[in-house]
Amino acid sequence: MLDTVVLNIPRALVREISNGSKPWDLQARTPTYEKFTKNPPRGINDGVYRPRITGMNRSIGRGQKISFIRIEFSAPKLAFGNNLEELADKDFKGVVDRLHERLVEAGLLINKQDIASATVAAFHPSKNIVLSGGYTASLVSRELAKININKKFDLQKTSFRNDGQSLQGWTRAHSIVVYDKVADLAQSKKRAIDKDQTPRQLALFQKIKAEHPSLEILRLEIRLTQKQKINAVLKGLGLPPNPTFEQIFKKDVCQKVVQSYWEKIVEGENLFLFGVESNPKNLLKRILRQHPKMQAKNAVYLVGLNALCNDEGGIRELRAILEKRQSQRGWYRTTEGISLLNEGRSDRHLHGWLRQIRDALKDFKPYKVRSPPKNLPTEPVWTCKPL
Repeated sequence: MLDTVVLNIPRALVREISNGSKPWDLQARTPTYEKFTKNPPRGINDGVYRPRITGMNRSIGRGQKISFIRIEFSAPKLAFGNNLEELADKDFKGVVDRLHERLVEAGLLINKQDIASATVAAFHPSKNIVLSGGYTASLVSRELAKININKKFDLQKTSFRNDGQSLQGWTRAHSIVVYDKVADLAQSKKRAIDKDQTPRQLALFQKIKAEHPSLEILRLEIRLTQKQKINAVLKGLGLPPNPTFEQIFKKDVCQKVVQSYWEKIVEGENLFLFGVESNPKNLLKRILRQHPKMQAKNAVYLVGLNALCNDEGGIRELRAILEKRQSQRGWYRTTEGISLLNEGRSDRHLHGWLRQIRDALKDFKPYKVRSPPKNLPTEPVWTCKPL
């Protein structure tokens, strides 16, 4: 449902306490801002998942300053020690309680209600999708790499290098990430999509893969990283802007965001790429049936266009090739043919993995490990002492 969250809390709502915690470290200072961090020493490996804490002082003109604490964390890792298991609405209080404990441990006392009503600077709604029927997450990632992502996104080739295990389209304001959740654990921190693996998460996956070697989990994650983009997306979905932590910790909010990105960016004009029909003559017959007034040469053109778009590299690579010989307007004429290829697509013409993803996004049930493996690393129990 929800993974990474970044909260901004005014400094006036934060009280520092003396409990032997690590002091603030100055990271940067300019005439207009100061940046401090308050994180555990590097190399610490006690099994406890902790948020990243940053203190900011900014000048806003006329001698005025704003000061706030920025808290970044993975909500499921905070609650469960891993982000394979997914949260539900009922878990909100537990997450706030655990975050409160970690902040006190760091020497920061913030009222729990202030945490719940904190401003959201970024959040990553997501879904772990279990694939069945012989489909693999890597296969689905390779198929999705063929889609036509609007040029406002930069489809990073570097993130599609792990044997087809990940795909990312991004801008500074938002991104869509699709990857093989299980295979990502085998990657080094530099190459992995999830760069903050906990000891419990690593052990959990190792146990599960040993007991269920055929387990395939596709991770679909939307990363909204700028406040302006968050507000634009929420308004477009009929949801209130400027959300608090409590307001985005909702199944329906996360579900609407993930579904909207999937439908607009992935399915949108790309459904024909996911068809099971591979015989070009059968495709030609279907096109002629759907468009009885179409000239034969135009129908043949569509069959060729379909083959080129389904080839390795997909629509994006085809566009790069053609734009060397034609104007951008010429490419838009090509998209008219792509729109015709999408017409008449029914579920029976589509691969089963697409239907599985649609069903998972429609239900949006939190994934849980049915029988948690034994002997997993546990987090030390930490109890708040009275102040």
